[in-house]
Amino acid sequence: MSKSSDFMSGVLLGTILGGIAGILLAPESGKGTIQKLKDKSEDFIDNVKDLSNDAVDQMGEYKDEINEKVENLSNKVSDKMKYYKTELEDKLEDMKDSVEDAIDDIEEELDEDPDPQDTQI
Repeated sequence: MSKSSDFMSGVLLGTILGGIAGILLAPESGKGTIQKLKDKSEDFIDNVKDLSNDAVDQMGEYKDEINEKVENLSNKVSDKMKYYKTELEDKLEDMKDSVEDAIDDIEEELDEDPDPQDTQI
């Protein structure tokens, strides 16, 4: 759990325990105690709603922040991939040219050399 979740859990538990202790220790009649329980439970429900709304708001902020970071990372990776693709294409083109040059050199040498079958010893 995160620190904010632990804090919210503590606030909820404290509210519940404080409300129960206050009601049970109060010197009032049954109707008065029931009314206090009703009021406290409504307060408790309101507190829970407020805390859950705050939690949702916080999660929304984190979600936006995470999405932004993921998008930035994705853009960086995409840029690097484009760079490496270009570099790889250039190197492959250089290799192709080198191989073609080597083949041309070999063909020229073969054309210049006499046919080994024509030579007599």
